[in-house]
Amino acid sequence: MNKIEEKFSKFSHMVMKEADARKKEIISEAEKLRSQTISENENVFLKNAYDKIRDSILKVEKEHNEEISKAILSGKQALFYRREEILKSVFTNVKNKLADFKQSDDYKSFMIETILKGLEKAGQGEIQVNADSEDIPLIEEIRAKTGAIFELTVSEEHLMGGCRIRNKTKGFLLDFSFTKSLSDEKAAFLENYGLSIG
Repeated sequence: MNKIEEKFSKFSHMVMKEADARKKEIISEAEKLRSQTISENENVFLKNAYDKIRDSILKVEKEHNEEISKAILSGKQALFYRREEILKSVFTNVKNKLADFKQSDDYKSFMIETILKGLEKAGQGEIQVNADSEDIPLIEEIRAKTGAIFELTVSEEHLMGGCRIRNKTKGFLLDFSFTKSLSDEKAAFLENYGLSIG
């Protein structure tokens, strides 16, 4: 082989070696670029998927919370209506028993005792006894028999029995009315039987 051919062969080998190195470099850069592009696209897809999942979860949680709120409200309404039914039933029966009691001889004894104790508690001063119109004759009889001194007035609101005694001088009221007792019993009934709505 002559020198020119040898030089040409060396030059050719060197060019081919350099071309092969450049080819490997280009392939490596292309691979890196492809991996980077895939990674960036994966990140975009993952972020989009995450956003969609998060939005779906928030939507489901909101719907779930709304359903829970509706169920709680519905339960409270049902409890309220049932509570009212129970109260009406129980206290209608109590009112009937009070009406029967008012017609009995025991009511007269009850009123005598209530008025005398109430007057004692009220103490000295200008005293006023307030009662339902149908109880006025009974209280007048009690006043006449006991010699107690007090003003007697008809209640503007229905007391269902009993009376209210006011010491106008000292400015306080003692409420012995059946409506007051019934109201107190109603509150205690709700509390004792766990029917209060909280």
